[in-house]
Parts: sequence; structure tokens; C-alpha cells
Amino acid sequence: MDIRLLALVAIGGAVGAVLRYVLQTISGPDSEPYATLVINLVGSLMLGVLFGIIAAGTVVSEGSVVLLGTGLLGAFTTMSTFAMDSVRLSEDSASTAAAYVTFSIAGSLILAWLGYRAALSIAS
Repeated sequence: MDIRLLALVAIGGAVGAVLRYVLQTISGPDSEPYATLVINLVGSLMLGVLFGIIAAGTVVSEGSVVLLGTGLLGAFTTMSTFAMDSVRLSEDSASTAAAYVTFSIAGSLILAWLGYRAALSIAS
């Protein structure tokens, strides 16, 4: 295991987690599931951009990939919060929970693809 890469993941993870916490705090307690939705969508878009840049042939160091992709975006986005928000929403409204899950999954996939394709086109 490369200690330097491990340190980069830790640094990126710390920044991503703090950034997510700040954005969720700024959004207020009533917007919690929707702040998570936006955070996960933005994170998916940004990861798509990162890998689109790589696919276009731009040289990106392994350190940058683990710092930004694994660390920062890995900690910024969150499956566990998404899961718990879905459970909480389902207690009040099954249709709201279903819409939240649908928008989260479909939106994340679409934005990751759009980010990837846009970065690939721009960087090529």
C-alpha cells in the first residue's frame, strides 16, 4: 500500500465530508433529504467529468484521481444518507420516497453520463 496515496484519499475524504456537512447545514434541517439529493447529483456529475477527462486522453495522475475521485467525491456523496433519507420519507409518503429514490438514481446516472460525455468532448 502506497502511504502517499492513502494520505491523499484521507485528505480528499476530509474535505469532501466537511463540504457535505456544510452544505447540508446551510440548507437547514427541513431540506435534509433534498440536500442529499443535490449533493449526490453534483458528485455524480463531477465524477463523470473526471473520468471523461481521463477517457479523452488527458494525463491525470493517480494521486489526483484518488484525491478527487476516491477521497473528495467519495466522501462528498453518500449512499448511507440516501438510504436513511429514503426510509424516513417512506414513513410519511410512499410516493415521495419513490420519487426521491427514482430522481436520485436516475439523476445520478444521467449526470454522471453527461459529465463524462461533456468532458470527453471538450478534452478531446
